[in-house]
Amino acid sequence: MKRLIPLILLAVVVGCAPQYEENDEVIDETLPGEEQETAIIPNYQVDESDYQVLLPYRLSESRGVTTNQIANRIDIRALENDLRRHSTDVFDPDDYFFQEGQQIGSSELYSWLERYSETSQYGLNPAVSYTDDSPLEEKLADERDNPKYLTHILEQNYLVRTEEDTVKLAGISLGIAIKSEYQFQTEIGGPFYYETISNEKMLSEAKRVASEVVTRLRQKDGLMDVPIMLGVYQEAPRNSLVPGHMVAKTVVDAGSGNVSGWETIEEEYVLFPSSRAGQIDPDLSAIVADFQDDIREFFPNYVGLIGEGFYQGDQLRKLTLEIPITFQGQAEVNGFTQYVYGLVMDSFQTHYDLEVVIKSDQQQESLITRKRDAEKADVYIYE
Repeated sequence: MKRLIPLILLAVVVGCAPQYEENDEVIDETLPGEEQETAIIPNYQVDESDYQVLLPYRLSESRGVTTNQIANRIDIRALENDLRRHSTDVFDPDDYFFQEGQQIGSSELYSWLERYSETSQYGLNPAVSYTDDSPLEEKLADERDNPKYLTHILEQNYLVRTEEDTVKLAGISLGIAIKSEYQFQTEIGGPFYYETISNEKMLSEAKRVASEVVTRLRQKDGLMDVPIMLGVYQEAPRNSLVPGHMVAKTVVDAGSGNVSGWETIEEEYVLFPSSRAGQIDPDLSAIVADFQDDIREFFPNYVGLIGEGFYQGDQLRKLTLEIPITFQGQAEVNGFTQYVYGLVMDSFQTHYDLEVVIKSDQQQESLITRKRDAEKADVYIYE
């Protein structure tokens, strides 16, 4: 069992600190000519399956739009991570560097997310025709027939190194975030109404938006010959405890403006315990239920857990369990973690990644992780 203490933390920090004098330097040609600067390629890479980034790190030109537009905060993390994960199928991490989006600015993006109108002619959400004086029934019908489907367009850039020791833009990925449930008001301060958006309508609108966005990007200087990967992300309902998921993707080749050949993505984040979990994975649902019963038997302060299973098709890829519990002291944290570790080793199969987070009211107390097919789990207790 590993215990995370200050000495180990120091070893991690010292052992992984970038030594800038030994790192590669390149000229960042993604900046305008007069602003071009030297960028550093770190020699260290945390995960070989993920992208390296250039230093200094450049924030997105539309940073902040995501948090202002997406209602469910857990969707923000999933959208960013899942778009980057699917981008690895198009832009190989061995050949490309990651950079936050630089081609769509904040004000430009906000204008795209508006409803189309005479005063918002760049708006990609459908127009409505009612006025402030229209009857309530007319307003409701217009809103329900024309939801604001589009929530956000997340841009990610992928760069390559040239023989002249420069880096240039060589790929763009766009995540088109579409609502699954539309919440709206017909007047400021009025009641909220809700409209469920069907999968068919969601996907149809996403494809329409994607086509128009590609057209607009192709009109920007230097972007005609850059491949564009498009992913459609279906948001979870506002109060969901698990995020939404990617539902489709395609690639627009360099020099092309044709958006077609969409590929269906069979992925889902599933809440444990839940009726949905019982439907798609009854065996694991029973294991999680027994796991809870075993904890409750010996620890009276235990009140339950929240689990998230990530499925691709019918295959579970990762299970995350978060256990909130009240502790009276460090010895209880240690004992509880040891007990949960034993349950993990005895209860859960090894064909998927597993992560168990143990939390008190104030902080994370310990972490148990096990990689797929590993015989043992790693345990970290924070003191």
